[in-house]
Amino acid sequence: MKTKRIAILLVALMLIVALEVVMMNRCTRGDEAARPTPTAEPSAAPDPSQTGDQAGAQAGLPGAASTATARPGFTSPPGPGNGAPTQPPATNAPAATQRPASTPAPTQPPAPTPEPTDVPPSSVGGTLSSGTFSSNTGTSLNMSVSWSATNLGDGRARLDITGTVNSYDLQVQALPVSISFGDYSTSVTGRSITASGGSLASNTLFTTSMEVSTDMAGTMTVTWQYNGEYSGSTLSEITASDYVNT
Repeated sequence: MKTKRIAILLVALMLIVALEVVMMNRCTRGDEAARPTPTAEPSAAPDPSQTGDQAGAQAGLPGAASTATARPGFTSPPGPGNGAPTQPPATNAPAATQRPASTPAPTQPPAPTPEPTDVPPSSVGGTLSSGTFSSNTGTSLNMSVSWSATNLGDGRARLDITGTVNSYDLQVQALPVSISFGDYSTSVTGRSITASGGSLASNTLFTTSMEVSTDMAGTMTVTWQYNGEYSGSTLSEITASDYVNT
């Protein structure tokens, strides 16, 4: 009985071992079937900067030297395949754009000065010129003369002359007045004058006129024959004169 049991156990062990061997073989075959087949890597393209021997050695050609020999006097520039790092291309900064210079505003030329024009002569009946002058007696009694030249046409002018007495209190009879202007002269009788009230008063002494040429110029003299006293001063005559241009 013991011998049979031992024989049965041995047979069972052998079966178990055989079964494990079979299972291990199946696992090994499955791993080999699942493993990918290696693909041959393409050979690197020869670098244009390398010599023929270097390119042949890199490509794995038969008979090519395994060590590259540099040409005497020639240094391979750094670049791909020479072991030097590749520098990025330099980028030139854009040139600064200068602003155009401002265009100065056009300067306006100064306005031309108008040429003087001749003043047209006064029409007939118009005033050519006028003025006023007076005497200086050293007292408050004086005579002022106003004149005005009127165009008569044909080169002639009428000269209107008026004499006025300026004074405080005054009483005088009619006295002669003489007027001279260049080659022209005339005489008139002055009016009698009575002034009172203690204030300065103006009274017309005479009014007259004479005809002269329009281009007449000279000294006009008017003399009043007073022949009296005023404020303690003796005045034989009172004279006023000035330059007149008709």
